[in-house]
Amino acid sequence: MKHAHKFKFDSFKVNGHTHRLMGVTGYSISLWITHVHFYRGVCSYNGHTHYFSGVTGIPKKTKNGHFHKMSGFLVMTKNHEHKYNDYTNENIEYSSKKSAIGMVIGSK
Repeated sequence: MKHAHKFKFDSFKVNGHTHRLMGVTGYSISLWITHVHFYRGVCSYNGHTHYFSGVTGIPKKTKNGHFHKMSGFLVMTKNHEHKYNDYTNENIEYSSKKSAIGMVIGSK
């Protein structure tokens, strides 16, 4: 069944500030015996904006379900970029739709 994960975490600090990444991944994409999710978003802080996008890692099983790793870099803006490395929430939202990625705007 198609499902998506919420995520909310901060990037690594650069130039004295971080950015909050938050949103909902796209619905699951089957890959043989596993799956991944696409994600994308925008985060702003103190007058500048960074974009981000990527593909999650494969699921990590837990007692109550699973979560996915998210890692990469925010797109460079104002001569700097931020690395991020965290995980989706374990809780998932199910849907029977073939919907695309949900995009949100995050700020810190």
